[in-house]
This record gives sequence, C-alpha cells and structure tokens, in this order.
Amino acid sequence: MLIIELHKKREQVILKCIREDGSNTWAKLHQGTVYHDIAHIAIEEKLGLSNAFYGMLASGVAISDYELPDDQKPEILKGKNMPKEALITEHLVNLLTITNFNTADFNFITEVKVILEKNGLVFPSNLTQAKLQEITDYYQELITNWSRIPIGSYLEKHINL
Repeated sequence: MLIIELHKKREQVILKCIREDGSNTWAKLHQGTVYHDIAHIAIEEKLGLSNAFYGMLASGVAISDYELPDDQKPEILKGKNMPKEALITEHLVNLLTITNFNTADFNFITEVKVILEKNGLVFPSNLTQAKLQEITDYYQELITNWSRIPIGSYLEKHINL
C-alpha cells in the first residue's frame, strides 16, 4: 500500500508518498501538475497497474529521481529499463488530463491505441469503454475532492499496488 498526500499550500502543491515501511518521498509540484498526478491515481488504481509511477515510488524510487540527468537516474528509470507499464500509463495520463480540460469530441480508446502503436507499446486489454468511464468518473471525483481541500490541508489517498 502507498499513502498519497497532496498538500495544498497558498502558492504550491506538495506531493508526499508514504511507503508501507514508513519511508517517504516528496516534491513540490509545478503549477497544474496536480491534475496529472491525480490522473495517475485514477488510472493506476482502476487498471490495477503496479509498475507505473506510484508503484515505482512504492518500491523505493524517489520522486526527485525523475528529475535527475539520465546518467544519474536509478537503473529502472533509464531508457529501455523503464517498465512498459509506466510508459503506457504516461500516455494514458497525458490523454486523460488533456481531454478533461478540452471539449473536443474524440474517441479516447481509438486515440490511445494510435499513440501506443506509434510508440511500440501494447494497448492494455482491460481498458474497455466501461473501464474508461469508471476511470473518468473517479478522476472527476478526485478533482472535485481536491477542489474542496482548503489551503493548509491535504487530500489523502491510499492505494494498493
């Protein structure tokens, strides 16, 4: 299990993740990144992805490791060592985040299939239209919950990976 805390400060958001062993990793988020990280929660939890962003944090990768120059990153974050599941998830998260703030009408599943194929990645077999609706509804719920968090408090989410 991983405990995810999104702390709402006046000028910033802090993402803190607490692992089962009590160790943690945290970072100040860039403006707007909170919606990206919330999308990771929705997608990883609903699709049962354990080798994507939060799963990697749960296993010991630090958030700051993602910001390091390539030659200083842990082996798991270097190029071809990156789990395919993490790469697939990143495409899903980016598309979900974009579609949430865009009124353009397009077929998410069709678009993500094209994106993944162009990148040599496999489409997740459990991503059906019904599962996508579940993810989208959950994402909206998380965003609503986040919007209700007062400055100085945080949104907490426990996910099993």
